[in-house]
Amino acid sequence: MKVLQVGSSLLSWGGIERYIAYLSDGLAERGHDVAVTCGPGTPLNSHLSVPSIPILNRRKIDFPAMSKYLRHFKAVRYDVVHVHFSPDFLLPAIAARMTKQPCSIMTRHVVLPWSSTKVRLYSTLFDHFIPVSNAVQRQLEESGVPRQKMTVAKAGCPPLMPSRLRNDTRGELGIGDDRFAIGFFGRLVAEKGVDTIINASQSTEQRISFEVFGDGPLSAPLEEQALEVGSRVRFHGFRNDVPECLQAIDAVVIPSVWEEAFPYAALEAMSVGRAVLASRVGGMAEIIEEGSTGYLFNKGDASGLATMASKLAADPEENLLMGERARQVHRSTYTIQMMAERIEAVYMSQSRRVKAN
Repeated sequence: MKVLQVGSSLLSWGGIERYIAYLSDGLAERGHDVAVTCGPGTPLNSHLSVPSIPILNRRKIDFPAMSKYLRHFKAVRYDVVHVHFSPDFLLPAIAARMTKQPCSIMTRHVVLPWSSTKVRLYSTLFDHFIPVSNAVQRQLEESGVPRQKMTVAKAGCPPLMPSRLRNDTRGELGIGDDRFAIGFFGRLVAEKGVDTIINASQSTEQRISFEVFGDGPLSAPLEEQALEVGSRVRFHGFRNDVPECLQAIDAVVIPSVWEEAFPYAALEAMSVGRAVLASRVGGMAEIIEEGSTGYLFNKGDASGLATMASKLAADPEENLLMGERARQVHRSTYTIQMMAERIEAVYMSQSRRVKAN
């Protein structure tokens, strides 16, 4: 199949950008002809291994971008046009309809409602929707999207491959051999719930430490908060060596207070064989098998997080078994190849349906 992934409004390197890059790789490996629209010089463009088409869509109504899409779609016919992010929901889809591209699909990456107006508009523009989790599907259904117009197809990621020895990285990070280190990886913004970690650290035993990897607008306030309460939370800032840092810690925490749809932070932790402590939001319960690959706690519940952290630290052997089970779940369910296979099945089904009509 000839497939266009639309990423022309994406300017950073977050979960949606990863999704597009990984999906493009997986589909190309399966023999499909894949291209991606994206802004020149963007992180997405630099991470692609398939051809890119230089279109930058800066806003929902961007006439230069619309003109470029129309010219491109008049020159090239795709079997599937697949969009992913809000500013791209209108112009590329309208251009695809105007030029009679046969099948348009949207992946919905967030657990947020749509108004009835958006449901009607998007249901007209797109032949099918791919929610990234059951939680997203439930939210869309509550908004009025018919269930038969959706197929949940969960994401995947490559296994992260550390290039240094665990003890070497722990030494560099200052994590002692007697420490049970729990790592957070992500942006330091309010919705990620890092303050829950700070509060939880005050009621865990001395040998448990929380290691925070990442930066963001709340970096300084969170560090100040941690110092004020004398917590055992250490901030390492942005790191390029995420696989090595994941290998260096003993478990991962994802304390988000907003509805995470299907975060790559969990999949990446599992790929390195780490148990995950996560707040019970969005699609987290679909990733973490309670008591098998990790534990869930209520969002914002510092006491619950502290209890789960202490439970892991008290049984190192079970923690290792949880991590190994997490690694096996990643290998059996959440690889790029399996992600591509799931989404390819949606493409095939919708293409057959469109041709039949």
